[in-house]
Amino acid sequence: IAGAGTGKTFTLERRILHMINNFKINPQNILAITYTEKAAKELKNRIIDKTGEKASKMTVKTFHSFCYKILKDYSNTQIPSLFEESEAIHLLLSKFDKLQPFYSDTYALNPQKAIIESFIPFFNRIKDELIDLNKISVQLNSNNDSISKEIINQIKDLKRIYPLFQKWKKKFNVIDYGDMINLAYQLLKSNNTVLKQIQHQFQHIIVDEFQDNNFALNTIISLIAGKRKFITVVGDDDQVIYSFRGANLYNIKNFKDYYGKHPNYKSIALEENFRSNQPILDLANYTIKKNNDRINKILFSTLKNTNNIPIQFFGDEKEQNQFILYEITKLIKSNYNYNEIAILCRTHNQCKKVSYMLKKSGIPINPTYPDFFGISKIRDIISWIQLITGGILQDSALFRILKTEISYKKAHHIFQHFDKKSKTPRIHLLRSNQSLLKKYPQVKTIIKNLDYFKSLLKKRSVGQLVWEIVKNQNFLIQSAKRYSMDDQFILLNIGKLLKRSQEFTKRNKNNNLYEFNLYLEAVMHSGSNPSIKPLQFNNFKGLIINTIH
Repeated sequence: IAGAGTGKTFTLERRILHMINNFKINPQNILAITYTEKAAKELKNRIIDKTGEKASKMTVKTFHSFCYKILKDYSNTQIPSLFEESEAIHLLLSKFDKLQPFYSDTYALNPQKAIIESFIPFFNRIKDELIDLNKISVQLNSNNDSISKEIINQIKDLKRIYPLFQKWKKKFNVIDYGDMINLAYQLLKSNNTVLKQIQHQFQHIIVDEFQDNNFALNTIISLIAGKRKFITVVGDDDQVIYSFRGANLYNIKNFKDYYGKHPNYKSIALEENFRSNQPILDLANYTIKKNNDRINKILFSTLKNTNNIPIQFFGDEKEQNQFILYEITKLIKSNYNYNEIAILCRTHNQCKKVSYMLKKSGIPINPTYPDFFGISKIRDIISWIQLITGGILQDSALFRILKTEISYKKAHHIFQHFDKKSKTPRIHLLRSNQSLLKKYPQVKTIIKNLDYFKSLLKKRSVGQLVWEIVKNQNFLIQSAKRYSMDDQFILLNIGKLLKRSQEFTKRNKNNNLYEFNLYLEAVMHSGSNPSIKPLQFNNFKGLIINTIH
């Protein structure tokens, strides 16, 4: 049981080294499960550095990549292609009409919201929890006010739609991460020969961040551990942050219930924190002890800087800025580097304001780059795609193109001529307004380009059409010429969009820009989509500003 900052990964590393060096355990018989690919790579490299190349035979993987390895090594059938969540959203959107009629009154009104907030989370949890849909039965109980008739109707719809979704994926020969886990589980459960081979190979199991794992992982790991039960896990019930993926604080309690009778079972609490001083830990301990259903642990520190206590400062924006500058100056004079200082804000807008203030004061700052769909050039390209296909954001897209081509003021003036109540797309209204076309001749060029792109809709693939938009609008030339780090950032992410369009061309029979636009709308609504950062980004030594999330 390892509290925050108490050296969870270090403990795993020492445990593995202890097994290899003192008990002469063959590294190829060790399986270590980590939560991220980065953590897996770092752990394996640290073991190799200390024991030599013999440790390279050790298996260190994330749970999903381990399930993939099981299927690749032991399944008789070819593994289907991996299906991303954004593609799942697009598939359900494109076939939404075939899912009707609904029991639910809510689903039909907002397809995108229904799919992103209900369908996908429900389908994922079904697989994370290894739930048999046939055993789900929800009845309206007059004594239970917490479950409404609408909720029951939604569950009926989800039960009905889930098999259809699985059938469509099978037809396209694709699986998602949840399917991968389920297929690995079914293989181990149904094939005793395969299970024994895997149990023979992986005789010692190590699991990191155990609190973030779900029921499916626990079940698969229990199958592999078998009667031998040589298993070590580290986790902290105070750090369960992935509950939306099936993680829960009962993982650790269930571990004790399942393995607690083993003669060598031992629960060890790591309470010495190497990250923070005692005043910070006192505040953390006082706060977290109010949580229910937690294992009691009191973190302590042996760091000497007990005078550095948490400070709560009150003031308006100007006073806060002065306080921040004073604190930074004080830290730099105390021999701290700028890249050892971080400012956390509640919103992105606050980050921008603080960043602007610090730049004016001559303080070096790590560049903050937006998510993929927040990049200006990506939004420009998508604006053209929206306008060509008549997407749901086509009016906003037209305004953005006008603003870029002829100025914000003129774009605003053009839009003022349109009747706000009119549902006719603004591009149609603009085409038929001769006075506006005469007053702003640049608009004719925009319409000419639009007509050119539309003429290619049936002649070019999605990948070719997106490339034509990028090339025609000179989205690459300026950045390629300057090639600053910001330009590299733009080029990398335009490349990401081009790659997506090419992959869409390969995967989809309905290979047209209208379908690709639907796909992009689904991806944009599905949440965060990280951008690609240039390699030099990690070498910056400036102060770090980010949101607390």
